[in-house]
Amino acid sequence: MPIRMTKPSEGSSFSIAIEDRFDMSDDHIVELMSMDEYNGISKIDGKPFTSIIWHCRIYDADGVAFTNEIDHAPYDFAEFSSLSLAKGSKGPSKARIWASAFIGHDLSEEECEAIAENFDGALVGKRALASWMLEDDKTNGGKKLKFALLRPIPPRMKQAAAAKAAPKAATPTNGSVAGAGKTVTVPTPLRETAAERRARLIAELDAMEETADEDAAPAGNDADGALPF
Repeated sequence: MPIRMTKPSEGSSFSIAIEDRFDMSDDHIVELMSMDEYNGISKIDGKPFTSIIWHCRIYDADGVAFTNEIDHAPYDFAEFSSLSLAKGSKGPSKARIWASAFIGHDLSEEECEAIAENFDGALVGKRALASWMLEDDKTNGGKKLKFALLRPIPPRMKQAAAAKAAPKAATPTNGSVAGAGKTVTVPTPLRETAAERRARLIAELDAMEETADEDAAPAGNDADGALPF
């Protein structure tokens, strides 16, 4: 998806493209990074209005954030909504639908009343699952990426993401040194440094010397006069 520079007649803004590996036909987990107020003037009636900008980071199936094509920093996907959390006759407002997706369930009136006092504080840092669409960009020309649908992350996806994020401990490969009546097991990491390998070899040699001392037959008979074999 190339960067489209605007002509002088179109103004001074330009579009920033997400990296090519992004596929808008896939669903992606998004994380709400910040929220800002935007004050503008309506092109329809010339009246001032205030919107909320939802800044999101988009992740691939491996949990890696998509970057932009300018400086390769994480792509800042921005969407707009009104300030309303109403549930009107035509259905919930966009802000209410998105807030419900990030919270993880449909919000009640009581919950909306509570989070309205600290809207970004209640939502920033939370994640949801997004589907995408393209819409005409009336400001910059071309197309712009939009939420087609935003909903809570299904439990199965949360479990899979948690499993990928969890640190994986290396499973040791055990080396065994047999002795008389016992086995000395020396853990061996899957990937050893030179120092770790040297320490392991020294430990194994010490274990073998200890076993050899225990296996050595005593001179003469044992305590009760029987031969030691």
